[in-house]
Amino acid sequence: MKPFNTPVKRRDDIEETLHVMAALQSQQRLERRLAESLAAATSLAPGCALVMWLGDGQERTNLDALTTWVGRTLKQLGLDANRQAIPRLLAELERTLWAWEDQAWQ
Repeated sequence: MKPFNTPVKRRDDIEETLHVMAALQSQQRLERRLAESLAAATSLAPGCALVMWLGDGQERTNLDALTTWVGRTLKQLGLDANRQAIPRLLAELERTLWAWEDQAWQ
């Protein structure tokens, strides 16, 4: 005989999963908005030239790669995905792009 609370446990598990998924989607939207702000601030060119430098190689555009970079950098720096992170992210992005440019010239 099955325990009486099994359906309740399953419902709780489903609700928790949905909550986690909603939080992840919200985080991804915030990271995308931060990436769009950084792209505007740096006049990021359209195209895909930065995918290998900023992304993980799976992205289709520079903005997609920048979004991946933002998520990774927020975690590395221990920052929250909000507008207060923009100056620090901008400084890190400039440092990253300068390092890439230096390597390209060598």
